[in-house]
Amino acid sequence: MFRNFKFLVIFITTFFGILSLNIHVYAQNQDEQDQSAEQKDEASPYAGPKVSGSILYQLQADHIMSSNQRKDVKGTNGFVYIEPNIGLHFDQNWSIKTQWRIQDNTTLTTRDKNNPERYRTFFNSERGFNVSDTGLLIEELKLFYENEDMKFTLGKFDPTFGSAHRKSKRIGVFASQITEDYNLREKIGGSITALLEGGQLSFSTFFSDATDLSRSAINDRKKEVRNNGLAGNTGSLSSYSLQYEGEDFAGVENWFYNLGYRSLGVDLQGRKRETGYVFGTEYLHKVSSLTSLIPFAELVRIENFGGENKRVGNYYTFAMIAKYSGWTASSSLIVRNIKRPHTNLANLKKSSNDRQLQFSIGYKFTDNLTVDVSRALIREDGFSGGVFGGNINYLYKF
Repeated sequence: MFRNFKFLVIFITTFFGILSLNIHVYAQNQDEQDQSAEQKDEASPYAGPKVSGSILYQLQADHIMSSNQRKDVKGTNGFVYIEPNIGLHFDQNWSIKTQWRIQDNTTLTTRDKNNPERYRTFFNSERGFNVSDTGLLIEELKLFYENEDMKFTLGKFDPTFGSAHRKSKRIGVFASQITEDYNLREKIGGSITALLEGGQLSFSTFFSDATDLSRSAINDRKKEVRNNGLAGNTGSLSSYSLQYEGEDFAGVENWFYNLGYRSLGVDLQGRKRETGYVFGTEYLHKVSSLTSLIPFAELVRIENFGGENKRVGNYYTFAMIAKYSGWTASSSLIVRNIKRPHTNLANLKKSSNDRQLQFSIGYKFTDNLTVDVSRALIREDGFSGGVFGGNINYLYKF
């Protein structure tokens, strides 16, 4: 199995490396042609189309060091995650943007029937190196417009709600794999963002993707079932989100914050409209030219979570991040509390209190290459354990 995993890593990395090189060469050729065109016609400020983007390569592995988990749970888990972001730019304003994901469908976005928002379950029976479960999915496929005052998106996209799930935060290895629960992903609709002085305000309206774009290639995760009662899966623009992201709060330089609201419609009788609120804040304290401290917090409350009547989800994220030159160290605590008072199923608890306490250290070798390792104490679905893990990230830009 490990040999197959190693082979897949080499194969995928080589394949996308060649693809990136071809795209890069194509882009260079386009640039040369564009430069020639500009020399012939200086009145034209932009010559397109142009291709640009990035590809994130991530290799992650973790091991359960001690736990009270079920006997069928394997100690070691590993997977490859690759995220190409490619844009075709027609001019300075208009473009078509795509995001693809190559991932282990048994580790990430498992479409848990009992917890449909769950991005990753750490103590599950499918841990291991599951090469055959690697899938290629389309995360975003959208028409995009941008000028100095606004942004506009139409198509399949990820609406904005919260920020703790963003990989750029680098809060250890495991943090974003819990906070990704409340990220709004794979929706069809549109959004508009006003670029204001000191911040930006975004409004999105959408429904969950239940088309063939919700499938995955290589390993087919199957198409999302349309109108299955989950919040947002209505086939109509009955769901929306609103978020403001600002800086220099109360006039304090480098104090960033975000406020958000979401309302997701339902179609089936007995289900209820989901509503959610998020507040996040972080402060960049520069100790010296090479050293900085970043306290971070994000609070989320979602009512009728997933469309289930009176099911409530609360997420609390607290972190302290220290940076010195290329080094990053952090400690974080994430609490996830789910209450579902109306369940009559024996395998579902009416209340679950999950927690992740994590200590991490990482190093940035270049702007494109980082390594992080984490030691986490995780409590999940009544099980608890100590987990040690690491990942290697390489970002290729073209």
